[in-house]
Amino acid sequence: MDDTPVVADGLGRRYGSRLWALREVSLAVPAGQFVAVMGATGSGKSTLLHCLAGLDRPTAGRVRLAGRDITRLREAALTRLRRDRAGFVFQSYNLLSTLTVARNVLLPARLGGPRVGPAALAAMLDAVGLGGLGDRPVGELSGGQRQRVAVARALITRPAVVFADEPTGALDPATGGQVLRLLRAAVERDGMTVVMVSHDPLAAAHSDRLLLLREGRLVGDTRTPDASSISALLAVAA
Repeated sequence: MDDTPVVADGLGRRYGSRLWALREVSLAVPAGQFVAVMGATGSGKSTLLHCLAGLDRPTAGRVRLAGRDITRLREAALTRLRRDRAGFVFQSYNLLSTLTVARNVLLPARLGGPRVGPAALAAMLDAVGLGGLGDRPVGELSGGQRQRVAVARALITRPAVVFADEPTGALDPATGGQVLRLLRAAVERDGMTVVMVSHDPLAAAHSDRLLLLREGRLVGDTRTPDASSISALLAVAA
């Protein structure tokens, strides 16, 4: 696994001629670290995540993902890199509701990613608390179960990095805690890297490292404190 799977150098993203959503952001995220990205609405959190994950192209600077300079990659090569080396968890789940749980989880492999055997699939479903539900259509599941399907899909190919954009935003606290513990386990057990955008100090408190953005600039980079201290830092950064 890459020692430093996420690196940004002088990253900037401009929309139109004047609006800079990101300005000169530089950071490096080593393997096996859980990073939370926080800031006020409009601070550039999701834009940063999307640029780091290769879902958006930066206007300035460079990004290395899993050892590849993705700002230089053509779209086909970038798509393959995301499929093989990155996992994604979004607030809106991004699942195919007409497919079963198993087919949704196996989608990266079915699209040409690393092969996943039946035993690995069964073990992953058990790990996320969905054992025995592989044949259930996703459309019949609760919101919390759907998010756990999304986590399983993100983890099933053992990617270098998991990018999570408000993964608990639509969940109740108990279910959100389950999702966060799954991401935490992926870091501690499998050495994966997790980069998570969140507005919730309780969610961010599960991370190892806290990044604070304000008006597109990185204004804080610290070891993650407790939830009350995170709230205080957000108030200062607002």
